Amino acid sequence: MTFLLRQTLALLCALFIATVAVSVAPAQQAVQSAAQSSDKVRATLDRIEKSLERPDLNEAALHGLRAEIEPMGEINDAILKELEPRLESARARLEQLGKPGEKPTQDPTTPEGQQAASERAEQQKLFDELDANVKRARLHAVQIEQLSSTIVNRRRALFQQQLFARSTSMLSPHLWYRAMGELPGDFRAVTLIASDWASLVSSRLTGSRLGAWLASNLGLVLGVLISLVAARRVMGRPKSLAEPTDLQKTAGAVWVATVTATVPIVAALTFIEIARFFELINVQLEPLVAALFDGVRRISIAVGLARGLLAIDRQQWRLLKLETSTATKLSRLVFTIAIIVSAMKFVEAMNDLVAASVSSSVLMRGVGAVAVALAMAKTLYGILAREEEQENEYGPRLTTGTDWYSVWRLLAWIGIVTIILSSAIGFVALASFVVDQVVWITFVTTAGYLVHALATASIARAIQPGSVAGRAAMNTIGLTRDSLRQIATLLQGALALIFIIICAMLILAPWGVESDDMLGTLRGAFFGFRVGDLTISLAGILLAILLFCAGIIFTRVLQSWLEDKYLPTTRLDLGLRNSIRASIGYVGVFIAAGASLTYMGLSFDKLAIVAGALSVGIGFGLQAIVGNFVSGLVLLWERVIRVGDLIAVGADTGHVRRINVRSTEIETSDRVTVIVPNSNLVTGVVKNWVRSDRVSRVRVPVSVTLTASPEAVRALLISIGKEHKLVLDEPEPSVSFIAMTDTSLKFELSCFASDVEKAGRIKSDLNFAIFARLQEAGIGPAGE
Repeated sequence: MTFLLRQTLALLCALFIATVAVSVAPAQQAVQSAAQSSDKVRATLDRIEKSLERPDLNEAALHGLRAEIEPMGEINDAILKELEPRLESARARLEQLGKPGEKPTQDPTTPEGQQAASERAEQQKLFDELDANVKRARLHAVQIEQLSSTIVNRRRALFQQQLFARSTSMLSPHLWYRAMGELPGDFRAVTLIASDWASLVSSRLTGSRLGAWLASNLGLVLGVLISLVAARRVMGRPKSLAEPTDLQKTAGAVWVATVTATVPIVAALTFIEIARFFELINVQLEPLVAALFDGVRRISIAVGLARGLLAIDRQQWRLLKLETSTATKLSRLVFTIAIIVSAMKFVEAMNDLVAASVSSSVLMRGVGAVAVALAMAKTLYGILAREEEQENEYGPRLTTGTDWYSVWRLLAWIGIVTIILSSAIGFVALASFVVDQVVWITFVTTAGYLVHALATASIARAIQPGSVAGRAAMNTIGLTRDSLRQIATLLQGALALIFIIICAMLILAPWGVESDDMLGTLRGAFFGFRVGDLTISLAGILLAILLFCAGIIFTRVLQSWLEDKYLPTTRLDLGLRNSIRASIGYVGVFIAAGASLTYMGLSFDKLAIVAGALSVGIGFGLQAIVGNFVSGLVLLWERVIRVGDLIAVGADTGHVRRINVRSTEIETSDRVTVIVPNSNLVTGVVKNWVRSDRVSRVRVPVSVTLTASPEAVRALLISIGKEHKLVLDEPEPSVSFIAMTDTSLKFELSCFASDVEKAGRIKSDLNFAIFARLQEAGIGPAGE
């Protein structure tokens, strides 16, 4: 028996060793491949670390180093992903093999023991190699993180240095004096460049080449005219159509904006290519040509978006609810800003070409920024004055929702004040940066709004019961009209979220960020201090507050969308809708608070320590509030009481109007609002008249004289109950003989009402009918 057991164990050990031996070869290959990749990562990281020692790296160089680090991080993560499971597997095999002499089959004098010892040595060697490479990869991961942080900090410092670079104030007479003194020299340089270009043109355009040049440009003009005429014929916005649909409005706006912007851009690009073909543009003029083309593109897009969105001469096609005068002023403002910014960029390119002085460059950038600010201020002041005239004429304007125009006006005034103050105190770079952001944000939001409006209107048109897709979905899939509306609403909501994310990413793009650099750059503009491993700074606190506010705003928007758009398309009752809305509000507040605190570095483990220290105070001071809050959650989730229910709490009876965090609002029949703590509703006795259904029993006591026939009274009362249209047929009305006294016979008519809120009315009607029928039957009421 012992021999058989030993042979069995030896066979199993041999099979295990064979399996391990087969798996060693792939593991060794993985180790060799990982070692080569680690060498590549290490060489790249050492080179980047050496490059970062240079103090004169610009934004492009830092961006390039950041781009080199990212693939190294991916390679290093792939190494860890490949080797860590193999390391754990090798550790498990070593544990199975055990230490020398630990198992009977591992006796070194036996062949099995010698084989096991050899295999153990190979596995130990593989384990050591895997462990060394894993540790090396983890070390590289730390180095990658440190280098990335260094690059972010360098870019942050460089951004701060460029953005907040102090120059001469625009109000300084010395700046104007120096710029005016250097203006003749700059003008002579420009004149020389223009003369050289004129000589180049005259030498290139001779004979047949001049004819070909003129013919090419004539063809370009004809092509532009034909394109404009064809675009108007394909899709226009006729004035004869009094009430266009939302899809027609958005499609027309997008088409007009696209054609208005595309035709001049294509024409300008074609003209430049023709000039290059005829060799009229040399290397020296390429920056000016690029700036000129950027200006044409900027102006064309601005005019196109303004024409498409504002529809100055066609009010019925206008997407925004603006008066024609306001739309006209905004359109002029957009065109003016586009002209000023394009001219400023062209002058900057000219200054770089002629090597203009710093004073001239600063003066031109400052003048352009202030001109944009003044144009914005003039337009906004004119719009505000027009609104005040309307209020004086028609009374104050009534708004039913958020006045987004007021929000945009406030942001515009903040930008205006920032531009003027920055230029006045010498931060011309900051003023120019704000101007660029005003232009870029306006473009992104306007274009995003047009595309989103077109997509939303298309979805609403495509997914509706009367459309081809809607009928096909109802006939094939079996969707109902409500389901189609729900699907359309969900798609529109998801599309709105996608567009918001895309627009936010595009707005952050000019700040030189790929992901988190934007927040890090702004935070680097402020000084912070550390408390332990926690960094506290003004920027961090402000951004955490903004993050919390953004989370709250998003939660409120989601709640409003659910309440106004999606939930009405469902068949859920009012109480369940309120529970869903309130629960999402609590979850949104919790997530927003957690995100803002995590951003500041207060993770949940640190908050747990604080919560433990405050638990005693919460237990005594906030016990009632916490109890009411938890009770409110129980009411929302258990739904024993819902919004709209008719309940009785103590001596008060009324309808539940709102379930808040701490209390519940009940409106009585006297229109009195009773505030009841949530804990009272959970722990106390509450009578809910409509918990299961709205049926209610109506009891009408009746007393007649002793001379009346009980059967006749019973038949009369039952017939009265059945005749009332609001009394249910099932269960049928019934009459109970309550008592006989010395002076009267007492009965009670019992019937059921379909709606508990109509029980009082039914009882009153029955009393009137009973009194009249008793008189007709000659049955008198009981005397006192």
